[in-house]
Amino acid sequence: MSRLPRLGLRTRLVIAFIGVALLTVYLATLFSTLGVSSRIDEAARARLAHSGTHFSQVAATVYGQNGGWTPVALTTLEHLAMMDSLRLTLSDAEGNILVQAPADPPVERGATATAPVSVDDTVVGTVAVAPASGLLLSAEEMQLRHELDHLHMVAGAASVAVALVVALYLAFTLARPLRTIRATADRVAGGDLAARVDLRGDDEVRAVGKALNDLAETLEREEELRKENLADLAHELRTPVMGMLGRIEAAQDGVMDDEAANLAAMHDETLRLSRLLDDLSALAEAQRPGLLVAKERVDLAAAVQAQCDVMAERFTVHELALELELEPAWVDGDPDRLRQVIANLLDNALRYTESGGSVTVSVGQHEGRARLRVADTGIGIDKDDLPLVFTRFWRGERSRSRSTGGAGIGLAIVEELVRAHDGHIEVASEPGKGSLFTVSLPLAGAPLSGAGA
Repeated sequence: MSRLPRLGLRTRLVIAFIGVALLTVYLATLFSTLGVSSRIDEAARARLAHSGTHFSQVAATVYGQNGGWTPVALTTLEHLAMMDSLRLTLSDAEGNILVQAPADPPVERGATATAPVSVDDTVVGTVAVAPASGLLLSAEEMQLRHELDHLHMVAGAASVAVALVVALYLAFTLARPLRTIRATADRVAGGDLAARVDLRGDDEVRAVGKALNDLAETLEREEELRKENLADLAHELRTPVMGMLGRIEAAQDGVMDDEAANLAAMHDETLRLSRLLDDLSALAEAQRPGLLVAKERVDLAAAVQAQCDVMAERFTVHELALELELEPAWVDGDPDRLRQVIANLLDNALRYTESGGSVTVSVGQHEGRARLRVADTGIGIDKDDLPLVFTRFWRGERSRSRSTGGAGIGLAIVEELVRAHDGHIEVASEPGKGSLFTVSLPLAGAPLSGAGA
C-alpha cells in the first residue's frame, strides 16, 4: 500500500488557515444562531404570556357583566379569541372545560399560555391561549429567523473566502523565503559554496538565512584552506623529490664529479622528506587523541625542564637565551605527548626568534588549572593571521620556514594534543614584539571544565 505524499509547507499552511477559519465561522454561526433563536423564542413566549394575562382579565370582566359563565359570556369570549387570532380553552373553577375553540390544528409544545380568571380575589376559572396557527412563532417571526439564518450563511461564506485569501497570502509570504533558503541550501550541498541567501522576511526567517550564510562562508573558507593545504603539501613534497631526481639524473648522465657530496645532498633531501612524512603522521595520530593518550599523574614543570634540557644546545647554537620560571603543577596526562607539545612550542619559538633574542618558559597554577606559557621576542604574528596559527600547513614568513624545513604542522599537532588532554591553547602576538602561547590544562583530580586561564 503506497503512502500518501507529504504535503508541502505552503499547502499545509493553507489547509491550516482554512480549517481554523471554517471552525471559527462554524462556532460563531452556531452560537449566534442559538442565541438569536432563543431570544426570538423568549420574545414570543413573553408575548403569548402577556396575551394570556390580558385575556384572563377580559374573561373576568365578561364573567362579572354576565353574572357567571353564561352562554352569552362563553360566546363573547370565543368571539374575542377569534378576533385576536388565539385558540382558547376556558375551564371553570372545578376544571371543567367550558370552551375549546378551535380544536384543530394541534398546538406546538410550549406554545400555550395559561392564566387564572379571578373575580373579587376568587378564582372562577382558567384560560389557556395559544396562537391560532398552533405555532409559537408568528409568520413575521419565522421570516425574521429565516432571514437571520440566511445572513449567517452569507457571513460564513464571506469569512471563508476572506480566510482563503489571507491563508494563501500568508502561506506564500511565509513559504517564499523558506523555499529560497532551501534552494540556497541545495546549491551549497551541490558544491556552490558561493551561494548566499538574500536576507528578507521576519526575524526568525532572517536568522535561519543568516545561519545558512554563516555555514556557507565557513565551508567556503574551509575549502579554500583545503586547496591551499594541498598546494602547500604538493610543494613540500615536490621540492625534495625534484632535488633528488635532478641529482640522480645528473649522476646517470655522468656530470656529477663529487659523488660523495651528491649522496650527502640526496641524503639531506631524503631526511627532509622523512621529516615531512613524520609530521603528517603525527598530525593524523593527534587527530585521534582518544586512541593515543595514556594518562598518568605528571608534573608539568618537570616535563618542561626535561625537554628544555634536551633542546638547550639548540638555543645556544642559535644564540638565544632560554629562561625558565617553573613551579610544580600536577596534571593527568601522557608524558610523551606533553613533551611533544613542549618540544613543538619551543621549536616554533626557535624558528621565528632572531639571534640575540630570548625565550621564556613558565609553568604554574592559575585559577585552579595548570598553565604553561612560552613567550619569545621573535618576529610576531599579524593580527589577521592569528586565527590561522593552528591551521594545518599555515605558516608565517613562508620562505623562511621552508628554508628551515618547517611544514606548518607543528602548532596544529599541539592544538590536537592539548585538546586530547581536555585543555586548550591560546596565542597573543604583535608584529615585531614576539608571541605568547598559553596552554591551560586541568589539574590532577580536578573536574573537567571549559574554564580557561
